[in-house]
Amino acid sequence: MYPNAGTLFPLQTISTLPEDWTGERKCSQIRLTPDGRFLYAPDRGHDSIAEFTVSPNNGLLTAMGRAVAEKIPRAFEIDPAGRFLLSAGHASGRLAVYSIDQNTGGLTRITTHELGEAPM
Repeated sequence: MYPNAGTLFPLQTISTLPEDWTGERKCSQIRLTPDGRFLYAPDRGHDSIAEFTVSPNNGLLTAMGRAVAEKIPRAFEIDPAGRFLLSAGHASGRLAVYSIDQNTGGLTRITTHELGEAPM
């Protein structure tokens, strides 16, 4: 480790999928809540959004679970206040809206909107 040299190195490797998952692995983007406490990563093979807490001490992730996503979760975003996560299902044509639990970071789907074919 060479922190003063600007060298990047892996700090942690953590899966977005259940240990027994044998299907395709197609993780896409990641997003942090504005306060940096929670991280989310959708997987297009598992059709889920992995939920993680972020340690304020060292930045390491702890897996919390997964929220069921629309088929082939594509573009997704967290609102500026960090209270909601929106995820478009490329194959379903729907937008899922989740509330973010401010204590645990867990996602709860609160509504789904029809968008049309292949939203990005």
